[in-house]
Amino acid sequence: MTMPSWSRRDLLRGAAATTAGLALPWMGHAQDYPSRPVKLNVGFSAGGLTDVLARLTATSLGEKLGQPVVIENKTGAAGNLATEFVAKAPADGYNLLFSSVGQIVVSPHTYSDMRVNPQTDLTHISMIGEGDLILTVNSQVPANTIQEFIALLKKSPNTMFFGDSGAGGNLHLYMEYFNLLAGVKMTGVHYRGTAQLMPDFIANHVQMSLNAYPAIEAYIQQGKLKPLMVIGKQREPKLPDVPTCTEAGLQPLEVCTNWFGLHGPKNLPEPIRQKLRGALVEALKLDAFKAGLATQSIRPVGDTGAAFTARIAADYEAFAKVARTAKIQVG
Repeated sequence: MTMPSWSRRDLLRGAAATTAGLALPWMGHAQDYPSRPVKLNVGFSAGGLTDVLARLTATSLGEKLGQPVVIENKTGAAGNLATEFVAKAPADGYNLLFSSVGQIVVSPHTYSDMRVNPQTDLTHISMIGEGDLILTVNSQVPANTIQEFIALLKKSPNTMFFGDSGAGGNLHLYMEYFNLLAGVKMTGVHYRGTAQLMPDFIANHVQMSLNAYPAIEAYIQQGKLKPLMVIGKQREPKLPDVPTCTEAGLQPLEVCTNWFGLHGPKNLPEPIRQKLRGALVEALKLDAFKAGLATQSIRPVGDTGAAFTARIAADYEAFAKVARTAKIQVG
């Protein structure tokens, strides 16, 4: 029996046809996507900054996708429960993650019991927005500039406390990074969130904290808190006399911003990833979305998946070094 003779061209054509056939179902899904509501999973409770921004995103993104985007709050472990849920969800675009910076590039280095790696077990769609943080002290602290505050800490190490919104989270790591760069020693007090922190901060039970400007604006205006430094690349327009970390001689702190992102499960099909990113970019042009972000002192971003993935990789490496040096480990 004579076997058929296949040319290399025939084989290549066959392989291409097979590949196209395998791709067609996903192309069809992408064209139809989304055909039902999409869940946007948030690792923090309702009312906090991450949740507020997620709800803004859900409304505008749903408008551009043509389907409702529904918030699912899966709280616990500094956002890690929501991260794990999405990482293990089907890669069909119907379960997405709205992240804050800490759960993606800080928690993997501070939580020893994480069951997923956010850097590699998620598809990174786009950074949604980024904001700066304000290093603020209680008004009773006898320092009016960041230089005076650092000198005070060096003179009396371990006599003051910083407060953050959770052990092992980004603000905890950022404060320890400040300790390392400034060559000072402060003891951390870890709260379950900003709402629990603020009463003790105002009462001077903790002397310093990092927060987004909207969370502390009223207290600054009332004279209860003093802003000493902006953690970011530019001055806060509402605090024109407060220097940035670079101006204060602490340039490496620039990386310690407050960013938020959109992610899907690992192996999310590229057509769906692109459709989500495109819808987000269009959503960020909506006046209501832009105004909502501005109210929270967040700048819209909407970068590509490749750019967002590269930023995550850089932050991941930088914060790994901080966590090791500061010996931050919580569970």
